[in-house]
Amino acid sequence: MEGIPIGRKLDLLAQDGYHELVKTLEHMFDTTIILGSEMEEVLQPERWWHVLTYEDDEGDLIMVGDIPWEMFLSTVKRLRIVRGDKMGC
Repeated sequence: MEGIPIGRKLDLLAQDGYHELVKTLEHMFDTTIILGSEMEEVLQPERWWHVLTYEDDEGDLIMVGDIPWEMFLSTVKRLRIVRGDKMGC
């Protein structure tokens, strides 16, 4: 998570999909996390929230939730939780 110097490991294969992954991370970091596909639904942009992103094989930072879960599992290299205001929202 941005601003936290120590990374944590998470077994993605133990998760049943994007929503369970988000719930697990929200519990780990005590914050609100949204998927990229949910960004348009944010009603209070001034509220402190985070966007779940991932780094792919090429090192690109991509918002989580835009591809099928199985494809995500095969391409994700690193998860990053980024503040919503830093995503241009």
